[in-house]
Amino acid sequence: MLTRLKVKGFKSLEDIEVRFGPFTCVAGVNGVGKSNLFDAIMFLRDLADTSIIDAATRIRNSDRRRINLSALFTRTANGQCNLMEFEVDFLVGNKVVDDFGREARPKVTYLQYKLALRYVAASDGHPEGIELAYEALDFVQKGDAKRRLGFPVSQEFFESIYQGSSRSDFIYIDKDNSSIAKVRQDGGSSGQPISIPIDKAERTILSNINTIDRPTALAARREMQSWINLQLESSSLRKPDDFSAPSRVSPTGEHLPATLHRLKRFDEVAAQLANLLPDIKSLGVDIDERRELKTLHLETVSGIRHEARALSDGTLRFLALAIIGSDPDAGGVICLEEPENGIHPARIPAIVELLGDMAVDPQYAIGPDNPLRQIIINTHSPLVIQRLQTESIIVSQAYKSDGASLSLFCPILGTWRTKSGIAAEDAAVTFGALLDYLDAGEDEEAEPGKENVAQLYHQLEIDCR
Repeated sequence: MLTRLKVKGFKSLEDIEVRFGPFTCVAGVNGVGKSNLFDAIMFLRDLADTSIIDAATRIRNSDRRRINLSALFTRTANGQCNLMEFEVDFLVGNKVVDDFGREARPKVTYLQYKLALRYVAASDGHPEGIELAYEALDFVQKGDAKRRLGFPVSQEFFESIYQGSSRSDFIYIDKDNSSIAKVRQDGGSSGQPISIPIDKAERTILSNINTIDRPTALAARREMQSWINLQLESSSLRKPDDFSAPSRVSPTGEHLPATLHRLKRFDEVAAQLANLLPDIKSLGVDIDERRELKTLHLETVSGIRHEARALSDGTLRFLALAIIGSDPDAGGVICLEEPENGIHPARIPAIVELLGDMAVDPQYAIGPDNPLRQIIINTHSPLVIQRLQTESIIVSQAYKSDGASLSLFCPILGTWRTKSGIAAEDAAVTFGALLDYLDAGEDEEAEPGKENVAQLYHQLEIDCR
């Protein structure tokens, strides 16, 4: 679970810091940097899994063609940033499995990761590149953990997510030589930390950790590897599964039949889908032994049967989310851009409610019925905003600096992000600014939500007391 992200020098994110709760909606008009925030999260995920250049190449680049690396660094009319920096606070699981199937426990489950990457211009026949400039993995002290989380949690939840203790960092830079990183063994070994030169590194140190000799660093890597950006595609959602298919929904929406067949939660998912389509009676998976195929189908109260390939895009997107939400193994960070796409405006309340239900409930201990699952969405739809608690909203805005359009991410004044002191009140958006945003929505979307403006205002008054 990602609780804080600070970024400098990445695309339009010149210098931003965002606090995330179990469910967070980043709201703003087009072109203010909402997608760049998601890109930063997915970049960190890929950096934990592959080389620096490969991770950079994957950003908004599905065919993996060569890109202009300098374009990833913040650029203004009179200059370009040559260093991008990331600082991330996140929670990890209390168990981790290495590449050899061995299980271990991290020393502590609330961690802070810092990373800096430097742009290297092309010269003397060598292509441009990105090099590792700094990397560190620390932990959040237990006495400071609740304040750092910021959002309200029960003691039961806190005790289930904060476990272990430590006395020293897990990855740190040698104080006498900034080109050397130290990696501590914390898997029961009392040996000296190993030294790794970083000036010529093609990958981050974290991406090379794959054994239980360093279970805390491995847990950090596994957590970051699990972050996904759902980009549900019609063709993927409609596919049947063969018998060898993975039984977990992919980021594009593949493997719905295999996942639902594993879960056996047909009634639960059908009940969720009924919020979108009230005439749904049942949901099931057909098993074709001869062709070795699994096919998802639903049946209406009138007895009409529909296979997945015959369902609308909006229904399939909702169904995919409902299946993910019912899967206790589908944890970690789940990002979703513009969840209203393909959904009739009248059905938006149902999908917003579903997304909220998918997120972990911080009033209860984590477990199979309350997995540590975080939902982060972005939207420019006033209809989505009107269905959310102000506590869940961060407003994305653009500002001009030296000829460039750069991004800000501001909490709502009076919500937990400002009440707890972790975000400055002068950096928050007032309720009036939120109303301006709602009123600036598309004409066809503004009118149906007028009755909810008063509800939002009343909610904010309560939050500010």
